[in-house]
Amino acid sequence: MPTPLPKVDSPEVQRIAHEDPNNLSAYQLCLKYEEELVAFEDKLRYVRIIGFLLLHAPNRVVRSEVTHCIHSCEHGSDLSDVGAYFERNVIVPLNKYRGRTPKPSGHPSRPSFEVEKDKVKVDITQAPKDHEEAKYHALVRDNWRCVATGTIDCRVPKHIAQLGPRTNAVYTQCAHIIPEATYFGVIPKSKENNKLDYSASILAVLKRFGYDIHSFNGKNVHSLTNVISMESNVHDAFDRLMLYFEATASFVKWFDHQPYPIMRERVQFSTWDPENLPVPSRKLLDLHATCCKVAHLSGSAEYIDEIFRDADELDILSADGTSAAILDYLLLSSKPQDLEPQDSNLQLYYTPEPLMIS
Repeated sequence: MPTPLPKVDSPEVQRIAHEDPNNLSAYQLCLKYEEELVAFEDKLRYVRIIGFLLLHAPNRVVRSEVTHCIHSCEHGSDLSDVGAYFERNVIVPLNKYRGRTPKPSGHPSRPSFEVEKDKVKVDITQAPKDHEEAKYHALVRDNWRCVATGTIDCRVPKHIAQLGPRTNAVYTQCAHIIPEATYFGVIPKSKENNKLDYSASILAVLKRFGYDIHSFNGKNVHSLTNVISMESNVHDAFDRLMLYFEATASFVKWFDHQPYPIMRERVQFSTWDPENLPVPSRKLLDLHATCCKVAHLSGSAEYIDEIFRDADELDILSADGTSAAILDYLLLSSKPQDLEPQDSNLQLYYTPEPLMIS
């Protein structure tokens, strides 16, 4: 269920206010527009996306950019446009659902993103389809186990006896933090390529947020800094933004139900070969964690799930126009279907309840 933005005197708001007074004034605008747009469900969700993004930004660079975006908005509708852009170009790409390539969409409140997107298009290269190679190297690094459950992979070589009994072995999968579908099917030189335009939109946002997009562009999408070995149900939860890792002593929570009967309470990523088998990037995991929190607290995750469930059940569009929202969202928001400093000290916790901000 969507959660209203916390009041100004809440601990999380006071934390960002102490970091920079501009953050507080930006957040107060979010509260103001949240109240003004309470009767407009979509716009209310978009404003909450930006408000929670400000509170849960993965670092000060991102928070500063979000604060700047908010202050540049003259009206609540402008801020909701920014929230819509973030939902479509960050939350949806990191969410499991992958539909048709979206129709290019503008960003009226922040035209600089569009300029950045044009620059990024030049650098996009088609990712090589070496998923299996990435999976193998990730398994070697992760000691032939699902990192979240500790369960051994069925394909572990028989001569590696020290891994213990294989009675509960599973088939693990290669989970990408930045989805590989962001790059598959992209034709860099094509001028009429929706996949290129959409990939550029995703990367433009991340670049404005201070991320080194070249570290996961093209073939680097399969870099070990971007992949993790996971049991299939855990992988599904991770891809659907139901699970996240956090490199602090605070909780990393599940939303909804526990995807696997036995879960580790603490996960420590490590490697015996940092140069060739690096651990997952802390910066990318922090970004994924932020998207999980923002998506669930704002109601975006629930809305996306409903849209795609309705789309799966819909045989034909309604003549009365009631299914127009589904069509619009699929065209504008679904993603392609084709297929820094490291910190290895990460903790994983489980809670059966949705995340609640105290």
